[in-house]
Amino acid sequence: MKNLSTLLITLLILLSSTAFAQVRWLKNEKLAKAIATEKDQLILMDFWATWCGPCRKMDSDMWDTEEFKALSENFVPFKIDIDRDKELARAYNINSIPHVVLATANGDIIWEQTGYSHAAPYRNILESLPESLNGINAKLVSLSDEFKDDEYFSIAESYLNLALATSDDFKKGFFTQSDKYFKEITKNSENANNIALAEMKMLLNDAYLGRYKRAIRKVDKMEVNQNEELADMKQFIKAYCFKCDGDTKAYEEAKAQITSKEYLSQLDN
Repeated sequence: MKNLSTLLITLLILLSSTAFAQVRWLKNEKLAKAIATEKDQLILMDFWATWCGPCRKMDSDMWDTEEFKALSENFVPFKIDIDRDKELARAYNINSIPHVVLATANGDIIWEQTGYSHAAPYRNILESLPESLNGINAKLVSLSDEFKDDEYFSIAESYLNLALATSDDFKKGFFTQSDKYFKEITKNSENANNIALAEMKMLLNDAYLGRYKRAIRKVDKMEVNQNEELADMKQFIKAYCFKCDGDTKAYEEAKAQITSKEYLSQLDN
């Protein structure tokens, strides 16, 4: 807590010296991560350089305006000079600038864009940012060094729920990160039921992403071994895919095998 308080005081000093009509950029990665965790927001990383003409245009057209300063209340602004912080630029595979990344406090990338021509696409993205990450930053930064199934399930489920609750601009990014943590369970867990559940959850993500045929093909091969939770999820995935794909008969057949009221409610919505 002492370190966080020191970081917050530093932030206030930085803010007090920044002009009013511009985004208030942080220049310290540790500070940006601490603030993102505290505010439960994404970090916006703007990779730039002093010699980059499009970067200067982005500053004048976007970041140095009242409109984008107001939008910055919904993210943590972090500016990275690629000539001064080459290690961080390499870590994010920055090959061209300007390059804007939206990431969680541990660096999970949710969205990124290279280049700048006009402000509208960025405005649309920043206006669609979720108000909160539902505590996922705190879970990410406190992840144990020792692998624990429940921690990874909690993070993967949090990403899944964020994907379902957010705009289309961020769905793929949140689902991708959800898959990443479910996959870690399949690789590192010693619990066969947890591995099967994580595999089924990844197929659920496929279904939500519109990969209907892929999800059905793979879920049909899944063995549920009289596990009621997995059996219900298997039929829900199939029913959801059939419904979205317009196969009414197959949808009704799969739905009839579901016992979970929650899944049935989701299908009826």
